[in-house]
Amino acid sequence: MIPSRVVVGSIISATLMISSIYNFTIDNFSSTKAWSYLLLTPWPLVFALSPKIYLKNTIKEEYDWEEESDEVNIESKDPIESGYDIPIL
Repeated sequence: MIPSRVVVGSIISATLMISSIYNFTIDNFSSTKAWSYLLLTPWPLVFALSPKIYLKNTIKEEYDWEEESDEVNIESKDPIESGYDIPIL
């Protein structure tokens, strides 16, 4: 049996394609509306035919972070000695 999202995605994609063809034939020139329908046509198929792997992959992984014992010494140093340039505005 075909999943319902495949059927719904195919129907939406076919509707967008038919409305694009309809706008091409009625206006007798390519309008922005007709091209936008054509550009949106693949998106319902992408969502309809994509696997549901993203829903099944809900395993939580735990990471142990190592605590760093090195503390940063904050001293007032000259930025030129540290290697920074001083911008001239």
